[in-house]
Amino acid sequence: MKNFPVIDKNSGREYWVSRSMAVVVFVFAKDNDGDECILAVKRGKGTPDPEYVGKYCVPCGYLDYDETLQQAAARELKEETGLTFPNCDFKLFSINDNPYDDKRQNVTFRFVVNCLTLANNLELLFTTKNSEKDEVDFIRFIKIKNINLYEWAFNHEELIKKVSNQRNKTTTL
Repeated sequence: MKNFPVIDKNSGREYWVSRSMAVVVFVFAKDNDGDECILAVKRGKGTPDPEYVGKYCVPCGYLDYDETLQQAAARELKEETGLTFPNCDFKLFSINDNPYDDKRQNVTFRFVVNCLTLANNLELLFTTKNSEKDEVDFIRFIKIKNINLYEWAFNHEELIKKVSNQRNKTTTL
């Protein structure tokens, strides 16, 4: 067994150290031109992964104790962008438990939010005031057709293409 317990000195609570659970949130919206866009954040100098500073990703982070996966997705989205959606808007798209896809071997739950509000209107609500210090440098909606023009962290460029293609297949049926 590779898992092990750790005792919190302050509370006496026992926590088990093992592979972490993470959430990724793909927020899709249309812009004023009718083009499909994805919500992205540019990683700041406070990111825990220095190799990704200056690169884009979709909002993502770890599951905290005492919260559900949907709550974690909603919290990470709010922390990194300031946007809030009801938990029912977060639809589970896929789960990745491949230990070789990530240096930290996270088990990642990927959620999709299909937003009916125009991306341009949502941009007025952006804020990083809830995020960790300097974790997020910039927030924007990026047209799906232009994602190749940006540098992406965590293989998110390929994931965005996959999720977008799958969404388009199911909405045209």
